[in-house]
Amino acid sequence: MKKYNKNFLVIGIGRFGSKVAVTLADLGYDVLAIDIDEDAIQSIARYVPNCVIADATKKDVLKELIGKNGIDVAVVAIGNNLQASILSIVNLKNLGIENITVRADESDHKELFEMVGATDVIIPEEASAVSLANQITSNAIVDYYNISGEYGMYKLEIGEKFKPKSIIDLNLRQQFEINVIGIIPQGGEIFMPKGQDVLRPGDTVVVVGSKDNIDKFASFIFA
Repeated sequence: MKKYNKNFLVIGIGRFGSKVAVTLADLGYDVLAIDIDEDAIQSIARYVPNCVIADATKKDVLKELIGKNGIDVAVVAIGNNLQASILSIVNLKNLGIENITVRADESDHKELFEMVGATDVIIPEEASAVSLANQITSNAIVDYYNISGEYGMYKLEIGEKFKPKSIIDLNLRQQFEINVIGIIPQGGEIFMPKGQDVLRPGDTVVVVGSKDNIDKFASFIFA
């Protein structure tokens, strides 16, 4: 069941790409997953309803798929095919996709991918796919670590329009059912907060809670 309005495209359904796509779908987002390999698509079809056998290096094919679905964030997870990754990034950029996260197998490819239009480049292990999926669903989420089940530890950046307020005044446990376990002031070092400590725009907070409650809090601090 769809829970949120953000739409995602995942190109390349290998070990990493499939993990990203399935995690996003589990979180309640609309996901379009594409790969040229029929077996790869069939492997996630029961988890990601909107998956298509297609070649992202063909601009016309990608244009038709994006036009039908509307995409806010694209993840290029082709990995071991440099040329296909580059062509996919260029196509996405030319089609107006502003947020393009790309998997790179080698650190040397990072600058190259950024030159052709990638907004974020990662060199992942499979475990980081879940972290990535959680990060790209929110403007506020900087990093994520699963603790157990639906609960995780999140790093979130406070938006520029947030009005400074102390933790005790925000009453976060009551309002959002989350715990703040750390504050990283802009340009400073992390510290364990007390109730009177103030959250300010540009600060990063480390919080623990369920994904749904974290999403509510993220919307609140990044409104």
